[in-house]
Amino acid sequence: MDHDKLLNLGAELGRRLMTSGAEIYRVEESVDRLLSAYGATAQVFAIPTCLIVSVNTPEGHPVTRMCRIPAHGTDIELLERCNALCRRLCREPLPLEEAQVLVERLEPECRQFSPWVLLLGYAAAASFFSLFFGGSARDWLAAALCGAAVGACLLFGQPFTGSNVFFRTLICSAVAAGMALLLVRSGLGQSQECITIGTLMVLVPGMALTNAMREIMAGDIISGLTRTAEVLLVATAIALGTAIPLLFGGALSGSTIAAPQCFTDYLLPCLWAFCACVGFGLEFNIQGRGILICGCGAALGWLVYLLSTHFLAGDIPAAFLAAASIGLYSEVMARVRRCPVTGYLQVALLPLVPGAGIYHAMQYCVSGDTQLFLSTLLHTLGFAAALSVGAMLITSLLRALLPRFHLGIH
Repeated sequence: MDHDKLLNLGAELGRRLMTSGAEIYRVEESVDRLLSAYGATAQVFAIPTCLIVSVNTPEGHPVTRMCRIPAHGTDIELLERCNALCRRLCREPLPLEEAQVLVERLEPECRQFSPWVLLLGYAAAASFFSLFFGGSARDWLAAALCGAAVGACLLFGQPFTGSNVFFRTLICSAVAAGMALLLVRSGLGQSQECITIGTLMVLVPGMALTNAMREIMAGDIISGLTRTAEVLLVATAIALGTAIPLLFGGALSGSTIAAPQCFTDYLLPCLWAFCACVGFGLEFNIQGRGILICGCGAALGWLVYLLSTHFLAGDIPAAFLAAASIGLYSEVMARVRRCPVTGYLQVALLPLVPGAGIYHAMQYCVSGDTQLFLSTLLHTLGFAAALSVGAMLITSLLRALLPRFHLGIH
């Protein structure tokens, strides 16, 4: 056994898992199981920016490889392909040279959407989120334009912003809030609040927030704190970017988001959540039926949330139940399709991510209302924690119980 080649195989597969947006525990478990399938005892350590893999030779000499992980987004298609290949190699270990070729072919053969399809996804996500938050047909069109503008900044603005996530997010937030203000004042849009919040949902770090809480609860404290710092950085950029047009453009239109009162008010928000997350799925490169499964999960979660608010005291317990229902749905779908649960869970949770809370907190900060700013900020953090705990609870229970029934962990 060539331990250098084996180490390269495990490290390369782990690196591709991390750049696709996989959780830390998934990366460590996948690499460990892969190397164990080839008869090696491995030590794997991963944080969001680094992967270290070490094996011992038969002579007792440790061989180690470290990979620096650059800034990256989320690619669910690549994650599923990496997961499928890891399963295959664990079941039937191929010769190392052949396995290395398969790993190297993962990214070149991964399907990708064209930039124009991605722009359509950004526009769809923003427009349907505006309806989701109570916007009108005019707001739907205005939010689509804002979403397309933000998508263009993200897709084509990298030569100017580089890998600086803070600067890029600040610019996109300013573009979203500024365009919403202009479109409302020109008469195309109606509710600046619904347009802005719908567009900002494209930028809210829901994936990083969910992964941060899951990793902290799983015991990966360093990785969880690192991702938490990333969430705070992005949230600050969103707040500052949104504040710029508010400071120079005047007050908000004053519209409010009404609570659901009748049967149609349950169905339409769930439909908008479904459509928004289908659009969002394009941005995460979710291919085939997976994108519809994510949309159905978002609709299910929001329906549970709306129903729960009428029976529970407050929206935080309702968020917990909604996240738990999404977690259970995602785990079932992941096992039915034998794919990682990551895409189903995190995309379906997006409608519940408190983007409106971040927006309102910044609004109160700009207007100088310190008491409302602090109370809204604390409520937003509590809401986000309820989402993470609800989703993580289901995952933890299944990871503890399913091995007893000889079922796979995803």
